[in-house]
Amino acid sequence: MTPDQIAASLAAQHKARAPFQPLPDGMRGNLDLAYAAQKILVDGLTAAGEGEIAGWKVGLTTARMQAMCAVAQPIAGAILGPRIRRTGASLAVQAFVRLGLESEIALRLAKPLPPGELTPAMVLDCLDVACAAFEVVEDRGADYARLDASSIIADNSWNAGVVLGEAVDAAGLVRLTGRAGVLSVNGAVSDQGNSDDVGGDPLGIVAWLAGELASRGEALKPGQWVMTGSIVPTRFPAAGDVYRFEVEGMPAVEVRIV
Repeated sequence: MTPDQIAASLAAQHKARAPFQPLPDGMRGNLDLAYAAQKILVDGLTAAGEGEIAGWKVGLTTARMQAMCAVAQPIAGAILGPRIRRTGASLAVQAFVRLGLESEIALRLAKPLPPGELTPAMVLDCLDVACAAFEVVEDRGADYARLDASSIIADNSWNAGVVLGEAVDAAGLVRLTGRAGVLSVNGAVSDQGNSDDVGGDPLGIVAWLAGELASRGEALKPGQWVMTGSIVPTRFPAAGDVYRFEVEGMPAVEVRIV
């Protein structure tokens, strides 16, 4: 299959609300093929009026998420503008084959990143705001025992949007390491982790993404958001649930499931 054929097949699967299926065996592990298919899939969504790229998600950045998916490397996907929601938003569980929520730190680029190797301080200098956030995931009921990076990447790394908390000035944070993250469901603590779990530093994830995009002739642009990866493993909410995620030094983000 060519990237065009893979993208067309994925678009048809989404339209039919079909269960997620990995790429054929001969194509699994081919990340270049997967990212090429992802670009065609996302370009098709944009052409169909579903919005321009307003940011990027980086997934599988923690040991717990990599263990959950049995994939030992980060992956990237595009976030379309109309899929960005704000704290207090409601998500209809029936709008998804299987809705997932991932508890993250979101960062917004204010100016272009400089070329070459990036330090956390250099990345922080290029940001304007940060916030607690949920990534909205559509895994279409995937079998987590049969996953691989290329299959998820081709399907835009399963991104179906984000829910952003109230933003804070990134410069005022000084650093993003050592920040506790606590997920609560229906008022009770469900799980917790630390920003250090996200590749050692969420700012390092932005640097990784910049390099990944550059290798494909793309770039992070001012105004774009970066989702840095789930501090705790994905949760699959039910109608009636209220999810709340707090990161030390940032206002909580909340989403209601209907």
